[in-house]
Amino acid sequence: MSETRIEILTSGIWQMTTTVIYSGRNCLVVDPGYFPRELADLVQLIPNHATVEAVFFTHSHWDHIVGHGVFPGVPVYTSSVLAFSVAEGAELAVRAISKAHEFDSQWYIERPWGYAWPADLRGLDDGGRFNIGNLNIEVYLIPGHSPDCMAIRAENYLLVGDYLSPCEIPFVDDLADYRRTLQRLITLITADIEAVIPGHGPPLSAENARRIAREDLRYFDDLTRCAERNDTTGALHIAFPRAEDVAGMREHHRENCRKAGIAIALVDQG
Repeated sequence: MSETRIEILTSGIWQMTTTVIYSGRNCLVVDPGYFPRELADLVQLIPNHATVEAVFFTHSHWDHIVGHGVFPGVPVYTSSVLAFSVAEGAELAVRAISKAHEFDSQWYIERPWGYAWPADLRGLDDGGRFNIGNLNIEVYLIPGHSPDCMAIRAENYLLVGDYLSPCEIPFVDDLADYRRTLQRLITLITADIEAVIPGHGPPLSAENARRIAREDLRYFDDLTRCAERNDTTGALHIAFPRAEDVAGMREHHRENCRKAGIAIALVDQG
């Protein structure tokens, strides 16, 4: 077994995590982000004797993808879903780049390498594998937050992208897919998992990660029951699994209600 260690950097935006996985003198950078100054610090963190062999995107959302330019020429792994969208110029890929540029423009952020997908983008399917040094890494397609989401396992570490965050409620793209992903993650978080690393927030023990997954499944059960009864009032008063007082979570909850088929108005209803 190779000597594996990880380092986690937390961005000033949404506690977004960038994870560096080392295998000997090689390393993989997962979701490099976000601000250019933070990315410059990331480059300085990596020892001179270490080679950044690859970058990995857990999914296409703009905060997770625009930092790759700090590692020019380095191959980038992601899901085949996203790789296909980039190759075809489809909506998933176009929307991510557009939103990144829009956010940076709003806050006067200058990104020297611009806004483009990496030239060497390598798509992986569910159960696919690749190597960093002597380290074998397995990937899992986990849609629900976005159709292209992937988790990766590197020895006893499981990186889950924008699932299981202790900082926010689920952000749902497809409710049925999200539910299946949570059930799958519970099975992937085996007893030998040392840490589960979400895309936003601190790393979790296996026990805490499974607890969050179960909480989110109960939240979805409540959404589904309200949808079956067409209970708009009940849906608006569902208890959040966490982050009740975080700004923006109420609107995200209303969007989750709409994803569940509940007719929730766009205006605040208390």
